[in-house]
Amino acid sequence: MATIDDVISKAKTVAEAAGKKTSEFIEITKLRIEIAEQEREMASIFEGLGRLVYDSKKSGEDATSLIDECVDKIDECQNKINDLKRQIDEYRFTLRCKECGTPNPDDALYCKKCGVKMD
Repeated sequence: MATIDDVISKAKTVAEAAGKKTSEFIEITKLRIEIAEQEREMASIFEGLGRLVYDSKKSGEDATSLIDECVDKIDECQNKINDLKRQIDEYRFTLRCKECGTPNPDDALYCKKCGVKMD
């Protein structure tokens, strides 16, 4: 029969595990919110880029430098999104395939989607 100390010890262990899972869930949620913000910013930049190209074509002005700035900003947003996704994967103990980007278990030898050997 379990003593009261054993019951208390097991309850503490369960509470600690639940607390850890809850904090991981909160962190993942924060990261997903940041990803959504970056995606909204990218969409805004894409929209502005489209207007810029259209306006420059209509006016005949060269907007190459402004277009390059937009492309750089989009690349920055995409890099931030990729970094945030890697952080989420670390919480979930997964690896992303370098070929197709699919999340796989951290012990996978091959990608479950495209079959590429995992590093």
